[in-house]
Amino acid sequence: MSIVNVLMSTYNGEKYVKQQIDSILNQRDVKVFLTVRDDGSTDKTVSILTEYNQLANVSVTVGENVGFRESFISLYSNLRKEDADYYAFSDQDDEWLPEKLMQAVEMLSNKSANLPTLYISDRYIANEDLSKVTGKVYDNYPPYNWNATPISRFVDSRGAGCVQVWNKAGQNLLEQYIPYNITHDEWVTAVFTFMGTVVYDKRAFINYRRHINNVSGTTNTEGPLNFFQKVKLLVNKLAKKQFSQNMDYRAQLLLKGYREQLSENDIKSLTAFSEYKHSFSKKLYILFSKKIKVTSSEAPFNYQLMKILMLFTNGL
Repeated sequence: MSIVNVLMSTYNGEKYVKQQIDSILNQRDVKVFLTVRDDGSTDKTVSILTEYNQLANVSVTVGENVGFRESFISLYSNLRKEDADYYAFSDQDDEWLPEKLMQAVEMLSNKSANLPTLYISDRYIANEDLSKVTGKVYDNYPPYNWNATPISRFVDSRGAGCVQVWNKAGQNLLEQYIPYNITHDEWVTAVFTFMGTVVYDKRAFINYRRHINNVSGTTNTEGPLNFFQKVKLLVNKLAKKQFSQNMDYRAQLLLKGYREQLSENDIKSLTAFSEYKHSFSKKLYILFSKKIKVTSSEAPFNYQLMKILMLFTNGL
């Protein structure tokens, strides 16, 4: 039976962390080893984790507050279980269906063990007490081509950490270069996009809890807006870089850590992204290059227009 090392970062998660951990430990047909790093919680989270730390398949580290980015990076780079077959990220406040990891392992096992492979699935959107599911996250997104070129998928990246699972070859790839101050799931997706492969499962095996204390969110809370309100809101968000996925920084890190494994075309495209904020010519290259497109020609015009606006406001 495959060993899956689940990597969880916690911070003031006393309200939901027990339910999340129980759903992880109750996974079917895999051996779960849960590694938790607490990021300086000030509530009862550490007390709850201490109880689970008595289990043979749970390891808890209590650290200082460094932020979720560095906390997750340290989990996969320093605290992971070395002899695991697969690795997976977990949030602290969702609920996993019992077959989540089993289904991921089944799809990953269809690929060569020597090929770094990342599994990504969809997620159910649930309310705070998980009593109501309102559909899947990607039902509300434009169409996506998971077989598009790496640079196109870099422009239009998908894959939340809570649905990411990867194999041992992928873990070895990630450990070749440890980044700093970057969101863990954006980084992992980028590395596998260029140097490995990504398999997508349109099914969902997680109840993705939406509540006021989420670190990240996928739902719209502004309510119905008229046209002028929408334009004003869009301008404000563009000005504040709220849509930004830090493409320039991700590109810089990829070039620094994996240049020798990148193709010449990818190096050229990533260099353009790494420098676009300070170069109008790089912006034009990104805009007109036939190699750099949103992943699907079926994406609505307003979605493609948004990418262009983000490009020229330095908000990619």
